[in-house]
Parts: sequence; structure tokens; C-alpha cells
Amino acid sequence: MKSFVRIAAAAATLWLSTAAVASAHHLWLEVDGQGAKIYFGEFGENLREASPGALDKLQPQAKAVSTSGERSLPLEKSANSFAVSGKLEAADSVVVEDGRYPSFERNRDGVKSRGIYVPAARFVPDRTPRAAVLTLDVVPVAGDKFQVVFKGKPLAKAKVSVITPSGWAREVHGGDDGTFTVALPWRGPYVFEVQHADRTPGKRGEEAYDSASYVTSLTVVQPQGVEPLPAPPPAKPH
Repeated sequence: MKSFVRIAAAAATLWLSTAAVASAHHLWLEVDGQGAKIYFGEFGENLREASPGALDKLQPQAKAVSTSGERSLPLEKSANSFAVSGKLEAADSVVVEDGRYPSFERNRDGVKSRGIYVPAARFVPDRTPRAAVLTLDVVPVAGDKFQVVFKGKPLAKAKVSVITPSGWAREVHGGDDGTFTVALPWRGPYVFEVQHADRTPGKRGEEAYDSASYVTSLTVVQPQGVEPLPAPPPAKPH
């Protein structure tokens, strides 16, 4: 254990020398003994969007995924989150995706185009390897190794922001097979955020779009390590 703490402390020193990285608004999951909650905002800034407000744009759908299959999870919206009201088993990975977020129009150099934004999130209770189920997904492979997958295939050279509740973050890059390895020196939750722009035109229902922006997070909890840094005061919702 002492050896682990020394290694973790050295890794934490390396983290502290790394500048914070830019992060987009994203969904993330927090799971404890009381159940699961889905937040929308900026994890590293302690910014949680509220209702009435930006939270009302979301229409997420959630499910639990395990070796026995998948099952839908009912959600209840509160002032600053969506709470999962269904029962969770210890081995469940919780996934959430919003495929109905309002589309938006761009106007660049007089050329109009329509885009969609697809936020998603996953929580894993441990590092057990898991299959990708989200359109853009981040899953454990083994130990400190993870993989980014898009539409069922590894996403090469993915850029991943690894964020702590204190706001410290670092950026890692996946290989050709979408895998990346990252040490997690502090105890507590980490959010891995990945973004991907798909410029292939398509249709969502009857609505045509020119491009799609995907933003997905994975919440991982490190059970041991260095004492975590404190989170910043809650930021004001937009």
C-alpha cells in the first residue's frame, strides 16, 4: 500500500504540472448508495444546469447494462438533475443518451447548415471490460486502459479530457485502436470527456441535418490513492 501511495503521489505531482484543458457542456453520472443522478454542465467547474433553464432542453433516456442484458431506467427531473428511480445492481453500468436535443442552425460565410448535438454519459462501478453501447462511448479495457468507440468501431486518435472534481484536468490521446492509458492518482470520481464531430448528413426522424456533434463522458471512481483536492464553489447555471 505504501508503494502505491508513493506512486500515486508522484502521479499527482505530474497532474498538478498540467494546465487545465477546455471542456464542453456535457452530461455526467454520479452514483452512490442513494442511486444515480444525471447532471448537465461542466463537471470540473462544478456547474450544474438547472430547471427552469438549460436543463429543460434535455430529454435523456437511461438504461442499466450488465452481463444479463439491458433494461430501461425511469428518470425523474429535479431542480438540477435527472434522478434514476429504477433499482441498480452492484455490477450495473448506467448509460444515458439524449437523441432529441433541439437542433441548431449555423450561418458561416452566408452558408446555412443545420446541426444536432448528442450528449451521452456512462458510469462504471469498476474496471471490468465492457462492450460499447452508446453511439460515442468510452469503456474500460483493463486496469488503467480504456477505449473510445464510435458507432461500434474504435475511434482512432481520440482526444480525451480527464477531469477531477477540483477542476484539474489533463488531455490524453488515443491510439489507432482508440485506446488510451491514464493513471488516476486521487481517490474519488473522474470524468473522461470525449467529443467527435460527424460531418455526414443524415436524418433524425423527419428532420434533416448536415452534421452531428457528439459529446460523451465516462465516470470512473478511484477507490484508493491520494487525498482529493477540494471542489470549487458551485458555479452559477447559465
